[in-house]
Amino acid sequence: MPLWLLFGLWSMSGSHVYHAQALIYIDSAQGVLIAHGLCQNRNDCVLKQILFGNGGAVKIGPFESGGVQLSVYEVSSPDVVGDLVKAMGETYKKQRGPRVRLDVYSSRHLEREVLFASASIQ
Repeated sequence: MPLWLLFGLWSMSGSHVYHAQALIYIDSAQGVLIAHGLCQNRNDCVLKQILFGNGGAVKIGPFESGGVQLSVYEVSSPDVVGDLVKAMGETYKKQRGPRVRLDVYSSRHLEREVLFASASIQ
């Protein structure tokens, strides 16, 4: 395999192909968390470290892997998860993609992760 191809694949692992779209998904998720009283405002959501996201992907010609990844912490309510999935679905329709994966943990960030729910929209 050519060295340039290996370097290209390695360097894309930290890509931000969908950074702008990830910010829109994060904004939608923050709205749900605020509505459910898990944080008071967007800044409070950041300070509490309950929502993280990224928009990394690898694109080679017509092939693509990745999308937006959201991780939500300190949530163990099916109602909150349902509203998050609904908001992600609405955002997906408005943006026409990219695919999004949502992982919801009942644990706190930087503690042993306890997955409560997971959803993918594509």
